[in-house]
Amino acid sequence: MRLIGFAFAALLLVSAAPALAAQPAAAPVAKPVPLETVRWLAGRWEGEGMGGHTVEGWADPHLGQMAGYFTLYKDGKPVFHEMMLLEEHDGGLRLRIKHFNPDFTGWEEKDRSTDFKFVSASADELAFTAITFRRDGPDRIVINLRLRDDKGVVRNEVFQYRRIR
Repeated sequence: MRLIGFAFAALLLVSAAPALAAQPAAAPVAKPVPLETVRWLAGRWEGEGMGGHTVEGWADPHLGQMAGYFTLYKDGKPVFHEMMLLEEHDGGLRLRIKHFNPDFTGWEEKDRSTDFKFVSASADELAFTAITFRRDGPDRIVINLRLRDDKGVVRNEVFQYRRIR
């Protein structure tokens, strides 16, 4: 299982940076985007994605930040976890993620994270390079994540969530 976790970690780490680089540059932000714009993301969400059951949660916006978590489960066991930070940054928003194995050993170096550059935010959508969150009704969200493997092949992972709190 540990080998699978490390292989998956390597795939995501290898895929994240090229996928981010392959996306068009973020458009300049005309006016500051307050985090309150995406308050709809706060709550606990469950659904399917990456071939397993997923759980994601976001705290309410507070002092320019929202903290979040994510876990992927397969065959009744955790595959990996993420700690996430959505924050106001340079007039827009920034998404920062740190990945962890089931035993909570980190994937990124101590002072590193996987960061997604801001593209846009609205009452129903939050877009970054390589990841988009879209509200699909009051209690549903769809997340599209674009990943590139070590051979340069890009795939789109779709997460279908329903609010459970």
